[in-house]
Amino acid sequence: MLIEIRTLNIENQGYKRQISIDKMYVNANSVVSIVDYEGASDFLLREQSKFYGEKFSLLKINEGGTINNIIVLGTSEQLYSKFNTDISKKRILNG
Repeated sequence: MLIEIRTLNIENQGYKRQISIDKMYVNANSVVSIVDYEGASDFLLREQSKFYGEKFSLLKINEGGTINNIIVLGTSEQLYSKFNTDISKKRILNG
């Protein structure tokens, strides 16, 4: 099942960095771990970003044998509740 998350996107433009939040859809079965990530707050404060003060987590995803780390908007508890949906409920595809 695909779950919508919002990722922190940092684009280095040489003399400055462009920081944005982008939508991404992740397969819940490929999530390895979710951990609160305080390093994002320190970085956003130094960059004087409008996203400073938001809570972020580090999401580890298994992509065919490699682990990809993604910085995601929200606490680990908020993200866990998104991924931990009741699979036994009827859905459109298996209705």
